[in-house]
Amino acid sequence: MNTFKKILFSLVMAAMTSSAFAVANPSYEDVKAAIDNTLAKVEEAKTALDNGANNEMVIDMVTDARQLQKDIANNVLDLKRNQASNVLKQARTALLNNESQSAKESLADALNRYKEIKQLYAANH
Repeated sequence: MNTFKKILFSLVMAAMTSSAFAVANPSYEDVKAAIDNTLAKVEEAKTALDNGANNEMVIDMVTDARQLQKDIANNVLDLKRNQASNVLKQARTALLNNESQSAKESLADALNRYKEIKQLYAANH
């Protein structure tokens, strides 16, 4: 009887974990929206920096872009998304260190990387 309870418990736990904790794949529209929102926020940060906005405001925009890019959930794009995120991190660090030229270069690089991600995603879907 004890063995029967263990087997039954194992089956119940397996059924619960497989359905209750399954993560749904994001839809095409969700991923496309995440790419577009991230791209828009990076463009906003670059424009603000080019127009002489204070570093704190641009840092907030870069931070927002890094949060938005986390919603770009697609196995094909994960490596490129991580690389672009690292470039945003470099831009944020440069802004914290008052290195505006380096920040501008990093934001331009990040902008190009997110445009490439958008093109890759559009080509694959």
